[in-house]
Amino acid sequence: MLSEKILAAFKSNSKTSELAASDPSLTKIETRRTFLKRLIGIVAGGYFFGFFSIKNDAKVIRHQPALVIADEVQSPQPHLIMNKPFNNAINQIVTPTYDNSGQTVHPSVIDFKTEYGIDTWGEFRYWMALTPYPNFNSAFENPCLLVSKDGLNWKNQPNIKNPLAAKPLGFISGNYNSDPELVYDPDQNILILYWREYCRDVYEKIWVKKISSNYRQSDKILCLEKAWDYQTGLVLSPTVWRKNANEWYMWTTDGNLAMHFYSSTDGMTWSSGEPCSAPWDTWNGGYIPWHIVAKPNHSEQNIEFLIAGWPKQGTMKDSQLFYATAPMSQPKKLGMPLQGPLLKSGGGDQWDNGYIYRSSFVREPGNPPKFRIWYSACSEEKTWHIGYAEGTLTNIPSDQRQA
Repeated sequence: MLSEKILAAFKSNSKTSELAASDPSLTKIETRRTFLKRLIGIVAGGYFFGFFSIKNDAKVIRHQPALVIADEVQSPQPHLIMNKPFNNAINQIVTPTYDNSGQTVHPSVIDFKTEYGIDTWGEFRYWMALTPYPNFNSAFENPCLLVSKDGLNWKNQPNIKNPLAAKPLGFISGNYNSDPELVYDPDQNILILYWREYCRDVYEKIWVKKISSNYRQSDKILCLEKAWDYQTGLVLSPTVWRKNANEWYMWTTDGNLAMHFYSSTDGMTWSSGEPCSAPWDTWNGGYIPWHIVAKPNHSEQNIEFLIAGWPKQGTMKDSQLFYATAPMSQPKKLGMPLQGPLLKSGGGDQWDNGYIYRSSFVREPGNPPKFRIWYSACSEEKTWHIGYAEGTLTNIPSDQRQA
């Protein structure tokens, strides 16, 4: 289950956000003004740093309440650009599944026309990797492929049988697949499907399958393996960018605060992970990155990320989608130029009124460019679906997208 994946990492020491309080040993008499500042700070601390609960019987992640002094409360960073969240999808996309549930998560979408200048590949413009996840049942969380001509109406490719990998052997809830990522290699004219295998408290593996334009599939190839340990955490949500034939980049998250960067010369054999900068650690009081996607923005020579994550003082049920960038020349140096998230969970009885999960996107050229986002989310009734949203990033100068 998703909750089991993330909570395992939190058994390690989590970083607690603390703000310094005034030294109580000081004997200097307070003025009325100082007293009022202190009182306001205490009230603000109690309001903003209370305890939150989590759904689905998962372990509650609690952070220590902090004493906030009014003198030390920082105003929003002036270089951040104001933005308005995108409108949520009114309805979910219909996504057929081999288990007949229609519940899916973790989309990874390729638009061949926009991203590669190819009208179709394998007879379709859009290809999407995803997994079923009916009511949080990880036994069905096996990588699948769907195709579309318009990005909204999806179906099975008749020549590809889903899933492309069966559930790993082992305990029903302790061994499972997850987190697919789909990449196109124009030199070989193949799709490369990455996915993660998890064996609780033992190991994590990232596997690969190659799919040719005549739908032939390679055997699965092991490209990364990590023994489990509480200190280094998980290898979640691998997202891959093929820079060229000899330069491949991959990023993962550890389920706590860190994102890691890997490099490869062929997309199959990867370096050890190196920590990236963590601008989310202080952004809007601090966020925890969870599931990520990265794609290149060649016109501005940077890499754009959409990150599903939640506030440090919250829980998974508060997960939102936020935006980050990194220069292509410094793929470990991330920045967050927006003041707020791109997408929040839906309200009322909407299909996505639970929380936001992994997304995928395509950047459409224009002035301003348009972001087309396929995002997965759950409802309060514990059902999972994928929706489509689009919008623009409000007034972000190119020199600030790499801030």
